[in-house]
Amino acid sequence: MEINKLPLITIVTPSFNQSKFLEQTIQSVLHQDYLHIEYIVIDGGSTDGSVDIIRKYEKHISFWISEPDEGQSSAINKGFSDAKGSICAWINSDDILAPSAVRIAVHYLTHETEIGLVYGDRLHIDKKGNVVGIKRLPSHDPQMFKQNFIIPQETSFFRREVFEKVGGIDESLNFSMDFDLWCKMNQVTKMYHIPAFMGCFREHETAKSITFHDYQNTAYKEYREEHEKVYYKHFKKRLPSPIEMKYYRLKRQLSVLFLQRSKRYQEEIGHIRKIIDDK
Repeated sequence: MEINKLPLITIVTPSFNQSKFLEQTIQSVLHQDYLHIEYIVIDGGSTDGSVDIIRKYEKHISFWISEPDEGQSSAINKGFSDAKGSICAWINSDDILAPSAVRIAVHYLTHETEIGLVYGDRLHIDKKGNVVGIKRLPSHDPQMFKQNFIIPQETSFFRREVFEKVGGIDESLNFSMDFDLWCKMNQVTKMYHIPAFMGCFREHETAKSITFHDYQNTAYKEYREEHEKVYYKHFKKRLPSPIEMKYYRLKRQLSVLFLQRSKRYQEEIGHIRKIIDDK
């Protein structure tokens, strides 16, 4: 199919002083086997050489800017403010898209018109790019957010109209902006889990998500307080207790095992392989 007949996909990368990983992130977008992509990089005024990396690829980037901003949430909204794509995603400057992630997402969103967001499974990588963990998910359950589960942001693609309908990202949030966005979208559209690894989440010393697990770290306290407020805003109750979360995690793990053994799962995997091979 001719490029101009394919849906245009807008991908935004918010970036600030992540020169160690930024080039790999950019390459993972530019090397997609789906060509009709509008790629936007919003840098917050990095001083670590990130701008030199962006300039290296600027011929292949639709738009980029490097200037002080109000943080990650603001940068993502800024990137999407003039987006032309009908399908959108953002990939943080230390994460990576799988080579066929866009192709797979486009297929599902163009064939299943009632679905407003799709997401896949996640690989965990370390600072060198080694795979250190995997996260397989069960079929989508609209109640998962009430159980304090989030979907892997770097594997998620959504319709721009849905993003705009819910008002985009809340720029007052520094940590739970994706959870808040998913909860808002969950109220207005259907979501679908694709059983394929569509992105890599990088674990490293300065990653915000890693500091969340350090109970002695100030960032953990800030995250916890913010997340509690976001959760209460949507569900009018306190976060699930540690015991409840253990129960929910076990239940989801069992759901994944049953799903993988099902005939429908095997058919879905075969369908995804066909999507990737059908160029």
